Amino acid sequence: MKNEILRVLHVIPTLKKDGAEVQLSEIFKNFKNVEIELFTFDLYERGDSIIENLNNIKIYNQSNLNLISLYRLIKNNDYDIVHSHLPKADLLVGVIRILNKKFIHICSVHAQYGTRDGENKIKYFFSYKLWKIVLNRSAGVIAISNRIKEWLILDRKIKSSKILTIHYGVKIKNRKVKKNVSRTIGMAARILPWKGWDKVLEVADFLNKNQVNFKLKLAGSDDEGYLKVINSLIKKYDLTEVVEVENHYENIEEFFEKIDIFLFLSNSEGFGLVALEAIENNVAVICSDISPLNEFVKNSEGALVNRSNTMEIAKFIEKLFNNENLLLKKVQEEQKQFIEENFTIENSANKIEKFYIDAINVYKEYSIK
Repeated sequence: MKNEILRVLHVIPTLKKDGAEVQLSEIFKNFKNVEIELFTFDLYERGDSIIENLNNIKIYNQSNLNLISLYRLIKNNDYDIVHSHLPKADLLVGVIRILNKKFIHICSVHAQYGTRDGENKIKYFFSYKLWKIVLNRSAGVIAISNRIKEWLILDRKIKSSKILTIHYGVKIKNRKVKKNVSRTIGMAARILPWKGWDKVLEVADFLNKNQVNFKLKLAGSDDEGYLKVINSLIKKYDLTEVVEVENHYENIEEFFEKIDIFLFLSNSEGFGLVALEAIENNVAVICSDISPLNEFVKNSEGALVNRSNTMEIAKFIEKLFNNENLLLKKVQEEQKQFIEENFTIENSANKIEKFYIDAINVYKEYSIK
């Protein structure tokens, strides 16, 4: 199948700008032998969307009768592969695959659905058994981290032979190294309980009590009203003078330009793309020593930390800001070199494209038998 163009329909519930959606929009640009079309149930016109990054992609959108619309689209087009993302899409395509076996179904799993603190677990409970059947009947499953692969095998009982880990990647740009350190710490993510906002503010509290000169910038979209908890903690710790809370950045690079350290104390991540993006933007990352963050954040000078030990994290940050920032520079440089060698978007695209080709070859071999 060398140099043969594959027709692939990606099915994804929303085009809201989040980790999985941002990664897809970049992956699409780096395929070499794949023709992409996209089906979505929600263009997310009410907020920040990836749609502007999909100029050359044909997009189908049906908010009503999703199953019927998607079935007709797949039936009327000669797709080699239908690639679904997130459980709702997996389930719909899985049902269609029972009725129409002329395409290959591949799933991507971007998170440990239904396991995170503060997450609505009921919606996953009722669909779990059917989702398991769909994934096990698919031609293959892409896990975006080793942690998710382990979770799928051990907790969700998905066949290990079905799953391949293909990490997220980033476009490596030619960037100027920051010369001046503003002693600014940053955290940007969706404002949700499991992202570690409370732990970041605990660290800030210890820094403030030790009279460390610093600023803390927080940014994110408040989807579920958790911002009120963050604001109450800022008042509780008397951090109003050092903390600035901003909305979600349409261009995250503008946020990274303002900070020296990205502090990410999340409790659970499918991957943690924002930390990878911070490193690519020449920002040193201090983050929870959890998988999958420890799969791509190099533990330079102890940058992978126990999120519960916020006093020690504060001491480590103070150490980085001292010694003429030499340690801070070392952490930034070592982390950047590691992702340049291992986590580029081109590498991710090549691996997914190979996954497609291997799945088609297996399907053809099975059909002949």
